[in-house]
Amino acid sequence: MSVSDPSSSNHSNNRQKAIRVPKRKILPRILKFANKILAYLLMIGIVLAMALPLFWMAASSIKTEGENLSYPPTILPQEVTFDNYRYLFQKTLFLTWFKNSLIVSITTTFFALSLSAMGAYAFSRFRYKFFEGFSRAILFAYMVPTILLVVPIFKIVSSVNLHNTTGSLIIVYIAFLLPYGLWTLRSYFSGAPREVEDAALIDGCNRLQAFVLVVLPQVFPGLISTALFGFYVAWNEYLYASVLLWSSNKMTLSAGVSTLLGEYMPPSWSVLMAASVMVTLPVIILFSFLQSFFVAGWGGGAVKG
Repeated sequence: MSVSDPSSSNHSNNRQKAIRVPKRKILPRILKFANKILAYLLMIGIVLAMALPLFWMAASSIKTEGENLSYPPTILPQEVTFDNYRYLFQKTLFLTWFKNSLIVSITTTFFALSLSAMGAYAFSRFRYKFFEGFSRAILFAYMVPTILLVVPIFKIVSSVNLHNTTGSLIIVYIAFLLPYGLWTLRSYFSGAPREVEDAALIDGCNRLQAFVLVVLPQVFPGLISTALFGFYVAWNEYLYASVLLWSSNKMTLSAGVSTLLGEYMPPSWSVLMAASVMVTLPVIILFSFLQSFFVAGWGGGAVKG
């Protein structure tokens, strides 16, 4: 009668366990890989859904008018033409509208950002009884729909003889962007360490020098994200641009492009798509270069303070 060796039995059991352990880990790895594939497919689908209108707009801008009106529609242009852009630049006031929009957007962004930064710095560094109530009132003002203020603002602008001027549009845009800038930058200034600023004050800097040279570099992502948002709003805003400006040579792009379907030419979707491409292109380029600051600014502003 043979007696089995306990050590060999234990060795075989250990081998079986070693074989079974990887099998238990295969399923979680498969599920993890599948989840990653699904996540990538979902993101690709979202990107394609968002990019499709831009692609269609760009493709339609280099099609002939007959091809744009044909049925069934063509995805890619059968005949590439740049006559739509030539007509847009030579036969309309598009370049004038582009210049006006650039002036309004840059001026609005500069002053709105400057005032917001100074106000947010004061809110975060100084403590007065009325500051908290005032900041909440500013947030409430930002929540008021802008369409409700069209008639009052138009009457105010007309009473001071600023109607039909880009200056009135700049003032209105600054007023609308200030609440957003104050609340976004306030969280950034609150999250910036005060020790470096105090050291600069001890070394001989005054409050303004410490603010410009020490504090602002620390909140640079917040400044960029606020500036991008302000530029985007001023560049694309249509309601007040169409109400406060009615002379063709003073219009911005949003109001001027809307007049293309009737005032300057017979209705042409090809020219309208070309104008839409030229309106969208500067914003896409700007966001492409500064998107990292924009994302960091939104994420940081949401958690700081």
